Amino acid sequence: MKTEMILYDNTNLYSQRDELREELFEQYAEEQDWYLPSDVPDRMIEEEIQYRDEMNWNDVKYNLERLLKDGHYLLTGYCGRWNGRQDGGKFINSYYDLMRCIEHLDGLTITDRNGHLYFDGYHHDGNDHYELKKLTKKGYEYADNNCFANSRKLHNTIFNNNFYSCLPRLASI
Repeated sequence: MKTEMILYDNTNLYSQRDELREELFEQYAEEQDWYLPSDVPDRMIEEEIQYRDEMNWNDVKYNLERLLKDGHYLLTGYCGRWNGRQDGGKFINSYYDLMRCIEHLDGLTITDRNGHLYFDGYHHDGNDHYELKKLTKKGYEYADNNCFANSRKLHNTIFNNNFYSCLPRLASI
């Protein structure tokens, strides 16, 4: 059975402003002496959006930290740039290594599709798409024998071989 679970998505935070305004109105109308949903201050809506996003991110961050402290990983994909799409990859050994690869994104969606872990995002130059896989013991040895080279050939060999890499299955943590 194919499953897809969106673990984090901050790309549409502000599209739900009206629903959030109604929700806050229902929750605080009596306490604040509001008569209409339009009485809910924009500042309060902004703070609630930020609070919810922070709570969602903290959950995902916790699971990513747990996942990444156990092993070595390879992140491959592409970055949209002003001069076109750029393919690439990077060996990931910690949560902070991963963050350095995606911190430039203005919007981010993290998805687990049948155990595959995808990072999709956008920024001022375009869209990025990455996938993260865990190195097996043989994969780590193979990368080490190749000095963890930043080469597409090495990355593709590891990424496309079940003996060298496996799915992280973050949704099952």
